[in-house]
Amino acid sequence: MAESAPIVQRQRQRKFHRRSRNGCSTCKAKHIRCDERKPLCTYCLRHGGECGYPDGDAGSNTTEVGRRSGSRDGSREPHESAEPCLRLVDATPKDPFLGTSYEMPHRSRSLFQLFANTRVLYTTRVERGANSFIVHKALSHPGFLHAALLMTALHWAWSTGDVEHFRVPYLYHKLQAIRFVTDQLKHPDAVVHDGTIAAVSSLALVENALGSVDVVSSHLRGLAKIKELQGEDRRPRKMGLLQRMILMAARSVSSRPVWDILDISRTDLVHQSMIISLLRVALRPIFSLYMLGNSYDSEEPLSEVLARKAPHPRASDSNVLTPLRSVDSSRSGFIACYFYLYVIMREGTVDSFILNWFIEQLLADVCRTEAPMQRGQYSQSLWFWSVMFGACVTMAAKTSDELERSQMKVFRDAYLEKISLVSQVLRIKNWESAKSILGLFAWEDDFDGEIELKAVWEEAVWEGDGRRRKWHSAENVDYRNAKNCW
Repeated sequence: MAESAPIVQRQRQRKFHRRSRNGCSTCKAKHIRCDERKPLCTYCLRHGGECGYPDGDAGSNTTEVGRRSGSRDGSREPHESAEPCLRLVDATPKDPFLGTSYEMPHRSRSLFQLFANTRVLYTTRVERGANSFIVHKALSHPGFLHAALLMTALHWAWSTGDVEHFRVPYLYHKLQAIRFVTDQLKHPDAVVHDGTIAAVSSLALVENALGSVDVVSSHLRGLAKIKELQGEDRRPRKMGLLQRMILMAARSVSSRPVWDILDISRTDLVHQSMIISLLRVALRPIFSLYMLGNSYDSEEPLSEVLARKAPHPRASDSNVLTPLRSVDSSRSGFIACYFYLYVIMREGTVDSFILNWFIEQLLADVCRTEAPMQRGQYSQSLWFWSVMFGACVTMAAKTSDELERSQMKVFRDAYLEKISLVSQVLRIKNWESAKSILGLFAWEDDFDGEIELKAVWEEAVWEGDGRRRKWHSAENVDYRNAKNCW
């Protein structure tokens, strides 16, 4: 017995841990150790707490918090900017779901708070406008809401570099979105709603960003099946300009010599999400874009074609969240999946909720590469092609009210301004010169969307001066908001 006493004593020794003196108000009230992550600590993110910090801690302790949390595996935030973190205390109503037709689990409300108040452009956190249509739309239908929270979890993983931090809310809304879509499939009238399509699309986008190709193919087949259930009025016989541009670009990129593509890459100081995404769908596709494009003329339902061509499934655990690849690689997968979605949807117009996430990310890339492009350190033909494509995406937006239309117009005017800028930099005087620049990256002489693209370029260039005066005026609230974001 005497010999066993030291053993018992060692077992009763308390494990040493550093006391949290600057924790959030929720953790302090519950006497829980807070990891002091900003803007939401781990406990509040997972349990829906009101994660508030004293005013003096919001900015002054950022470096110290990063140093302490860096000692724990998976808790560092490598993409954190030096600017003060956004405070989320009382930023939204205590219960934004009052009056809606569904309930939000308490632990998901902090994720909604992140979505409603901030957005992530590349890895930079930017405050979201107080009257954003995308927030209103998320509260209008469960499909939009699940899509918004899935996308928010992914984008914040880009910002923090830490997937594990968002594992619980991500897996919860992934499961709820799948259950929601499965239930909607029992009701043909409900399953074709844009909210259901947004839920399926977000599942595919997030899974492709995380590298789960087998799961993505299943979601894309589901989307094709839903589109087949739509009425004749939503079954266009001709592809929209957006889809035709994607197919033309994929053909052009895949037919180019490898050294040409490498040449473009070597002139750039930043990652090219657009060209890498096009290479993904052209050279290593989940489904062949040529097959998807030719399916417009096929009598066989697209969902059956995709079922035949689907990659061989591999056993996987749906509750396991794979480590985040590099942000650049993840974003390339995210953008590449949009190309599949657009072609499968077939419609000339796509719901603005789905387009918004793509438009923001592409415009973020355009803005952060603008200065290198002007100095000749970024492929000018790729930049020109990207802003032309971005303008076409904004033209494809299907809006349902004045708020959506006005905010989509802000994006459209931003892209048109970029087209005018690059035309001045490259001294493009007419459409023939513009075509020759586009041809350095992706163009076909028999492209059947040339007239439409020419109209976009002429609108940007010939009406550019008047638009810039109006756009840059001090009274333009949309311009001030956009300037703060981009």
